[in-house]
Amino acid sequence: MNKKIHFFLMALTLLCLNGVMAQNKTVSGSVTDANDGTPLPGVSIVVQGTTNGTQTDFDGNYSLEVSVGDILSFSYIGMKTQTVTIGNSNSVNISMEEDSSQLDEVVVTALGIKREERALGYSVTEIAGGELAQAVQVNPVNTLQGKTAGVQISTTSGGTFGGSRITIRGNSTFGSNTQPIFVVDGVLMDNDLSGTNGSDWGNQLKNLNPDDFESFSILKGAAAAALYGSRALNGVVMITTKSGQKRKGLGVSINQTIGTRNVYDSADFQNEYGSGNTAGWFSGVDNGPNTRVRDDRHDTSQFFTYDLTTGLPSMAFTSSEEHAASWGPRFDGQDIIDYDGSLAKWVAQPNNYKDSFDTGFLRNTNVSVDGGGETNAFRLSFSNFSETGVSPRNDFDKNSISFKGSQDLIKDKLTVGATVHYTRSIGKNPVNPGANSDWFHDGFPRNYDVNKWRNNYKDVDGGIPYPAGDNYNYTRMSKLWMGILDDENERVEGSLIGKLNLDYTITKNISASLEGNLNQYTWTQDFKTFAKDVNRLGGAYGMENGEKFQYSFSGKLFFNKEINEDIRLDLILGGDMWSTETKYTSISTNGGFKIRDFFNISNSLNPANVDGGIGDRKKINSVYAFFNTSFRRDLYLNLTARNDWSSALVYPDGHGNNSYFYPSGSLSWVVSETLPLPSFISFAKLRGSYAIVGNDTSPYRLSTGFVSDNFNDNPALNLFRYENNTAISPDLQPEKKYSWETGIDIRFFNNKVGLDVAYYKDNTKNQIIDLPVPSESGINRQLINAGNLQNSGIEAALDVNIIDTKDFSWDIGANFTRNRDKIIELAPGINEFNLYGNPDDSNAGTASYAYVGGNYGDLVTRRGYSYYEGSNTENHDKPILANRNGWSVAYPIGINNLDSLHVMGNMQPDWYGGANTSVRFKRLRLSAIVDARYGGEIYSADARYGLHQGVIKSSLPNRDASQGGIVWTSQGQGQNFFGKTYEDGYIPDGVFPDGTTIDSGPSGNRTSVDVGGLTYQQAYDQGLVEPTHWSGYIYRWTSASTGTPITGVYTQSWVALRELSLSYQVPGSILDKLSINSASLSLTGRDLGFIYNSMPDNINPSISNNAAANPLQMRSAPYVRSITFAVNLNF
Repeated sequence: MNKKIHFFLMALTLLCLNGVMAQNKTVSGSVTDANDGTPLPGVSIVVQGTTNGTQTDFDGNYSLEVSVGDILSFSYIGMKTQTVTIGNSNSVNISMEEDSSQLDEVVVTALGIKREERALGYSVTEIAGGELAQAVQVNPVNTLQGKTAGVQISTTSGGTFGGSRITIRGNSTFGSNTQPIFVVDGVLMDNDLSGTNGSDWGNQLKNLNPDDFESFSILKGAAAAALYGSRALNGVVMITTKSGQKRKGLGVSINQTIGTRNVYDSADFQNEYGSGNTAGWFSGVDNGPNTRVRDDRHDTSQFFTYDLTTGLPSMAFTSSEEHAASWGPRFDGQDIIDYDGSLAKWVAQPNNYKDSFDTGFLRNTNVSVDGGGETNAFRLSFSNFSETGVSPRNDFDKNSISFKGSQDLIKDKLTVGATVHYTRSIGKNPVNPGANSDWFHDGFPRNYDVNKWRNNYKDVDGGIPYPAGDNYNYTRMSKLWMGILDDENERVEGSLIGKLNLDYTITKNISASLEGNLNQYTWTQDFKTFAKDVNRLGGAYGMENGEKFQYSFSGKLFFNKEINEDIRLDLILGGDMWSTETKYTSISTNGGFKIRDFFNISNSLNPANVDGGIGDRKKINSVYAFFNTSFRRDLYLNLTARNDWSSALVYPDGHGNNSYFYPSGSLSWVVSETLPLPSFISFAKLRGSYAIVGNDTSPYRLSTGFVSDNFNDNPALNLFRYENNTAISPDLQPEKKYSWETGIDIRFFNNKVGLDVAYYKDNTKNQIIDLPVPSESGINRQLINAGNLQNSGIEAALDVNIIDTKDFSWDIGANFTRNRDKIIELAPGINEFNLYGNPDDSNAGTASYAYVGGNYGDLVTRRGYSYYEGSNTENHDKPILANRNGWSVAYPIGINNLDSLHVMGNMQPDWYGGANTSVRFKRLRLSAIVDARYGGEIYSADARYGLHQGVIKSSLPNRDASQGGIVWTSQGQGQNFFGKTYEDGYIPDGVFPDGTTIDSGPSGNRTSVDVGGLTYQQAYDQGLVEPTHWSGYIYRWTSASTGTPITGVYTQSWVALRELSLSYQVPGSILDKLSINSASLSLTGRDLGFIYNSMPDNINPSISNNAAANPLQMRSAPYVRSITFAVNLNF
């Protein structure tokens, strides 16, 4: 009986299951690329265990008859296979992720040629365009920070649209142009800084639209860049923009980003002591209205002046510099008379620096449409970007439109393609990073209330207040506010990049292409500067417009042939004609205005400054050849040859070495295809290359006697002038860079771990440089071939896929670069060369030099210490102390020492690198990028003058007894008060020169004491001198007139969190209801903070501009972070 019951139940179960299995239905959906949301046509979809299947169409859509419980398998070349079990839903949408273990990665190389990475005998780094667009940076160069080995990015303090410096494998030349060229869809661009009078307008790169980028390819070695000729001496960055997808119907993509930028940190200001002068009163302070000056010059515990009516401390004095210094009394909350005569409290304003900046807002909207069929494809994109800067009125707006399309005129035979990128941008009020460090030197006494004075900096007449009669002075900072809030400086730029190409397939193995392209960069600038002098007539007004226009025509012939199953040949023959020209005009007032605040050229006090003309004109004609052969998938040989003819190397009589040839060769051996390796090694490749790259010079440098000039207010408008102070070599040769590279690419554990290591060595010889010569020769300089600059280094990149499952993955990566340069030689009898700056300058007094046998970028000055060499031999080689004008303030003097240059350090880092990580949980992804630099020195004007003015924390020691100052009762030495007790004493390190006497004693009964040859400590221990006053010592030691730049030289090391991003892929179950193919949301933080910063007092290590060999940090950029939220929709 039980057996019958069991049999009945089993039969009933089988019947029920069969009924379920028999419930067939049709499921449909779409398959997209998880990286960018684009549809994937041709994806194979199969019911596991059956032959039932289908493929996605042009739009990535599919439909298939299945049963509940079936398992669908989705597979596509280069993508991870995914499986889905059929449930009750009739819709299944899939986002497929890239599978690196399947890929023979294809990268874009020189001339836009796509090649398998395994075939390359040199290093090329490619970065997906989506990674750059996510960061939302005006200058796309900034987004490369920390992402690749061998590439160093230095941001400037240039505000919203300021330029950046990118250096690939060190500096290859002594000249000013050490940056790589940028190639956008085959069109060349420069990354040079534009602007005048220190204003940083950035460059043409800011007019590109990162939403259009498909990829960034960085060609680092000479072998990789050889096909670009002389323009590629410093490397190449190739930008490939997106193309249309062949699909049914149209694809529409909408990206919307909004965000903020804010100043989150500043230098470490001290907030214990307020406005006040140093001990000794080195600058004069006069009585203001109804005030008296303090009686003791050396007593910094007193205020400058006191109000005669109330007896309260008063800020109403006529000196301007003392308003900015903070060597005054300790804050105690007492009542004081403020700068304008109103009542205020003596309290610190700890956030006054950050309060001087605004919160910046940015918005970016991008809409693109693409489509195509069997014979055509196109993509049309429009973008509107707007950003208000954190520096007041430092704004930037741009509108960009891009088109890229192709059409088969004869199917599979003749194709025409067109590319157009146009941008119109408006930049306003650029930051002037090359100026004095205004905020640190002039702007922030620690009691200065920004929120009060920012809107109260003008007098009743609309100008800057100046003391007259009973008027109060509103402080020197009022000038800064007028410059920031009233002066106007606007620049409108147009950027047009265009390309037209024809591709013709001649036979199965032979094809040809013709291409023409242009790059037009125009600008129009208008500036108004309000008068800041007492007469209100010192303003300025001017206009400028210019154009840089370049074009090229090229033709290429392609041949490829598989000789047999093992051997393949590829050959490219090509030629190129490239031309560039720059022209501009400008006009501005001269000497101020006749009528104040009337901004018109006719209001110029003196005849207007008129300038302009035709600038650089240059042509380069080239022929080149590319040959590649491969044996199986094991061995790849690549040879290139190029010859350039440059107009810049032709002398006026027609002769010249303007033809120069350079070859390259590289070899790649995929060891893992040839030799049996341990199973844990999934791929191994050895590579090596050697290349020579030539380089010409700027136009007109070979014109002996006469040089091209610009017209000015000379009625004759001469475009040429006689030049007789430079001797030009009659046989200048092109520069040559000799470069070799070797490396290994090895991957382990089924490509879970990858390590790429490269070693390179470059020598740039016969550089065309302008060297000084003794004036006795009758000339000032000579233009010759000279120099051998060597760079060698090691690069390493590590990628690890820690875990990768359907719901969870974790990847980490790191890169490391160590570049060592060396000056092998300059010229006979020449051992040094000035790269940047002026070592005699009274302000910075710092330059970067190249010394034979040394490194590129030594920081030097002629204002170093003078060292004691007098009669007391035990104190030789110690800094000489100055005792200024009999005051009891001594300091190591750093006046001009014209006999020699003093080396203070070197600007090159010991190493730099970056790290990144990405963690995915289902549809959620968190990623981060860290950027690091170690070693190398920088001159910081902000650190030097922040200390000089007593506004940063480094100025706190020894101010009074609580800060470690020596307490003593004066015997009347110098100008100290006899019998008065001071507590700001300090013992300097240094020696008094022979013959130095110190006056001591009460007034009318002074005696002189000889302290020559003694250190200050020795003289103090013997009771011959009193301590020097700390504030006076620091003030003079860091002063431009008596100090030394050594006080501003510091090691520049840091670790920065560059980027943190959280993204979410919206599931298909939601999108189906909205007719959206794919969608993503992302929240990104950029420049989030420094984990470590070696600069003193938390000074921002940004350089002042992107000029080559610039070691200066001036007018520090604030610490600015951005937070953006983006929505990406694909229809």
